[in-house]
Amino acid sequence: MDSYISKLRDLASSAASSIQSKISRDYVFNLSHKPFGQSGLWALYKAVRSKTEQTVTVWVFDKRYFERGINRQLLAARDQAVVIDLLKNEASQLTRLRHPSVLQVIEPLEESRGSLMFVTEQVLASLDDLVNPDHRQHATGGYRVDGDVFDLDDFEIQKGLLQISKVLGFLHEDARIVHGNLVPASVLINAKGDWKLGGFGFAQAQGAGGGEYQYDYQMSAQTQRRLDFLAPEVVFDGKSHCASDLFSLGCLATAAYFNGRSPLDCRNDVGAYRRDLDRLLSSDALTKLPEQLRDPVLALLAVDPARRLSLNEFQRSPYFDDVLVAALRYLEALAEQPMDQKIAFMRGLPRVLSKFPERVLRRKILPALLDQTSDHALLPYTMPNVFLIIEKLTEDSFAALALPGLKQVFAVVDPPPQTSIVILDNMALLQRKARADVFRSDVLPVVYSALMSSVPQVQDKALEAVPAIADTMDSKDLKTQVLPRVQHLYTKASVLSRKICALKCLHGMMKALGEQTIVEHVIPLLRRTKTQEHGVIMAMLEMYEEMGMVFVERGAVAKEILPALWTQAMNSRLDVDQFKRFLVAIRKLEERVEREQIKYLEKMDRGSTTVKAVDANDAWGFNDDDDNSAVQNGSGDTGFESLVMGNNSSSPRRPKTMPLPNPLADTSSAKNSAASGWEWDAPTFSGSSRASKDRLVAVEVDFTEGAATQDDDDDFGSFGSFVPAPRPAPAPVANTAPLSSRLRTTTPLTATAHSARKLGSATKLGSTAAPLPLPPPPPGKANYSVNGAFGNMHVSAATSSLTKTSMLPLAPLAKPSVPLSSPPLASQKHVGGKAANLGDFDPFA
Repeated sequence: MDSYISKLRDLASSAASSIQSKISRDYVFNLSHKPFGQSGLWALYKAVRSKTEQTVTVWVFDKRYFERGINRQLLAARDQAVVIDLLKNEASQLTRLRHPSVLQVIEPLEESRGSLMFVTEQVLASLDDLVNPDHRQHATGGYRVDGDVFDLDDFEIQKGLLQISKVLGFLHEDARIVHGNLVPASVLINAKGDWKLGGFGFAQAQGAGGGEYQYDYQMSAQTQRRLDFLAPEVVFDGKSHCASDLFSLGCLATAAYFNGRSPLDCRNDVGAYRRDLDRLLSSDALTKLPEQLRDPVLALLAVDPARRLSLNEFQRSPYFDDVLVAALRYLEALAEQPMDQKIAFMRGLPRVLSKFPERVLRRKILPALLDQTSDHALLPYTMPNVFLIIEKLTEDSFAALALPGLKQVFAVVDPPPQTSIVILDNMALLQRKARADVFRSDVLPVVYSALMSSVPQVQDKALEAVPAIADTMDSKDLKTQVLPRVQHLYTKASVLSRKICALKCLHGMMKALGEQTIVEHVIPLLRRTKTQEHGVIMAMLEMYEEMGMVFVERGAVAKEILPALWTQAMNSRLDVDQFKRFLVAIRKLEERVEREQIKYLEKMDRGSTTVKAVDANDAWGFNDDDDNSAVQNGSGDTGFESLVMGNNSSSPRRPKTMPLPNPLADTSSAKNSAASGWEWDAPTFSGSSRASKDRLVAVEVDFTEGAATQDDDDDFGSFGSFVPAPRPAPAPVANTAPLSSRLRTTTPLTATAHSARKLGSATKLGSTAAPLPLPPPPPGKANYSVNGAFGNMHVSAATSSLTKTSMLPLAPLAKPSVPLSSPPLASQKHVGGKAANLGDFDPFA
């Protein structure tokens, strides 16, 4: 028999251990930490459910309580059993009862060798913690919950007393039980701020007698009913019925305003209780009550149970006749109302939201509103109220209280247009409250979807919302998700207001887009605009002006923006003021380009070690191994031989970049010249190679602006299009006199100012100055110039070692391979002040 009992005990213990391990496995909490609260003998621990991350409260009774100090001496085995039965009864009653104002049990009672444990919804504190000064944790007052001071105000007490009165009605009429211990410690406040009833350890069926009240000093006060809150019939007659709870309700209402103290402050002394009962009507505690609550409480505290106020009469008293309380009551029962009344309630709620305490908004109204978001038809009316409350939340409160419900709203596919509009109107608010990563991952997709909406009003709201949040967007998403959609809306807009709205959106995005994207996408989009309405043109003007002054460099301003502005300025639909506005913007941008370009050029001049004779923007450079000291010093004494021969260390540098072929060089040098990309047909000479090497021709081509031909990009092609075609070879001239003697009668050749500057002349020539004569060539030199449609060519030939046998005829120039838009090449030689075509006269004949 003993072995059988032992096996049963082991089995029960094993079962209890398995149950306990299940709670420990499903919920995360630490019993070694100090509990955040106490309710009777229960220690309250904050816990999180592993699977759902739901925050809950674990109620734990440690059986080592019986082994501590005086409890081991006073509590016999029989008394210990009474305490355990009391705690079990409380947990079992909570598990059995289901009412909105009864504390909700999530996991039923589990017993092990060392403890009793069950799990309920999250509890913040008990009413005793909030109203009793002895429980306040700081000198500043108030009970702190999660770091915030939790102070009850009149509205919260008003709401709480109404909830407790309703749950008492449920107990009396439906459950047919009497609570029997309605004290502040039995009222728990949950995470929403609702008052929930617990402490059912002394609950019993109606009509059951408990005997005359006696206080047992050997038992803990938490294991006995508080005499201060008991009705006279329970104390003196030992009879407990529904009216007894009404008397306790009156004492509870007084304690809420009187620091947790009952008007019968007898400290469990029956004699003191009798004296306080006789002078109950003159108690100081009743003077602390609001005027509208005083009469109902006095009616509840009647000594005769038959004369006490009923629960229905208490709920209809003027104390609860308040629009805020009525709004909360209606919100709690909103699911039962028809749709038209739901819409009317949501439309009127914003008028009273500002009157609610902030804690009620956060913990009561906001969760109730978010529960209604599952009804998509009601979303357009619910969301404005939600955002009004979010405005008052901190970032942490927003993440904990509002964001989980909002994520479900953001994930709705094809929401009502009004819902999207409300969310887009509050996009800046969401940006302030949400973390950057959460905003990008959960909120911005709403904007992307709205840009693709088929509803024009939603599109407009999305365009208005983008500029304010562009800085927080990822650059890749901005360029791939937002910009293409905005461009599409702009190009396809058939309504002027939407086109202007898209321009404003692009304007607000420019800072986040960057210069390259603006130049490659935004400016071309604007230049392709065909709409000529004033609103569009002036909006484009503002964009061009800000782009030119802030976002793009001077080159893009000169090449892209200024031409576009001039084009827009010549619109005949502009009035005088609008045209002047364009001129102001154009002048500002021109001044910027001028100022920065001059600064850039000055910087380049200061940074170079030598001053080059050829302009930096030309296609010609100089050999790095040559010196340019004569030009740098500004002297014009450089000898012509040194200039053209290039064998003097002090001679100016010869052109390096893309040189023309030397007409006196050998065949290999001509091939190298053709490979450089310039395809001019150079004159060729026959004769001894020695004579060819002794000749050095310095050629400089000056492409002056007045001589250039402007072409379209499609017709410009490559430089090969401009290769002159070969001409017929001229007949040789019989004159075989030495070259120097034949050219000695020629007048000095002329050169343009640009050519003279490139040859290193120190003489300052203006752009409009008349041609200046060059110094006469020294003996053995031959000069000639070619003026044509492609520029001016000046050729100097060194002939110091030429002989009759080595003089070569000039090869004919090739004809153009394609028709040219410029005049035909007119090559002239100046002889005796007259010009003659080179085709008719060959200086080397």
